[in-house]
Amino acid sequence: MNYYLVALIIVAALVTTACQPARVLNVVTPSGTYTLESNRSYGEHPRQQFDVYHPRSAQHSAVVVFVYGGAWEEGNKEDFEFIGQAFTRLGYKTIIPDYRVFPEVEFPDFIIDVAAAMRRYADQADRDVEFILVGHSAGAHTAALLVTDPQYLSDIRHQVIALIGMSGPYDLPLEHDRVREKFSRVEGDEANPIELADATHPPTLLLHGQADTVAKPEHSERYAERLEALEVDVESRYYSRIRHVDMVASLASPLRFWSSAYSDIEAFLARLEDQRRESAQID
Repeated sequence: MNYYLVALIIVAALVTTACQPARVLNVVTPSGTYTLESNRSYGEHPRQQFDVYHPRSAQHSAVVVFVYGGAWEEGNKEDFEFIGQAFTRLGYKTIIPDYRVFPEVEFPDFIIDVAAAMRRYADQADRDVEFILVGHSAGAHTAALLVTDPQYLSDIRHQVIALIGMSGPYDLPLEHDRVREKFSRVEGDEANPIELADATHPPTLLLHGQADTVAKPEHSERYAERLEALEVDVESRYYSRIRHVDMVASLASPLRFWSSAYSDIEAFLARLEDQRRESAQID
């Protein structure tokens, strides 16, 4: 297969239609790095299910949890096979949960659902599980709330060892047209990860496109500044000409030339593993 030609076709489709790239990207995603376990249930609602991507060559004990975006009103786990491939290629088992969405539910129900999926996986595992939370867009906001508000993962919060946020609205504008109705029950700062963060926040990598007009890069800049003030280990990467959807699309195998995001994630996770090994040796 001529991946360069495929990449050009995908780029042209994204530029001309502004469509969600997920299903197109899945068609050209190589599947040899994983096996897929579909539709594990964590609740009674049809959307309370998650998929597990098992790497054929597992190299790491931590489990990646990917939370997709969609403005809390759309999205399906099946659309993100290319994300499962991206992380299993790095040797990480990867969970992608569906969650209930607006208008059937509103905040905090979609946050609660992702927490429930993680808890169900941890309960069913035959060992203690460490999680790496990864999210894009609204999913990055959810992932950030899971590590900043202890109510969601009260019993397993200490098992989240890292956060990777892509294009997230971490200082959520509650009066925005696409936010207001979904967060009508908010009181105070309970939906604002920047305000909720404290020194227990796990090591973090923030990725943002400088051409993002949906969630502007200032969100990641302010979040990074807050974490730095708390002396949390945080790294930020910004990519010229990368828009909102481009950020997650650039993790797909044929589009990794678009930005260095995938290699930046790989380097961050490698440093995390090294630090944890060094810490274990000292202990």
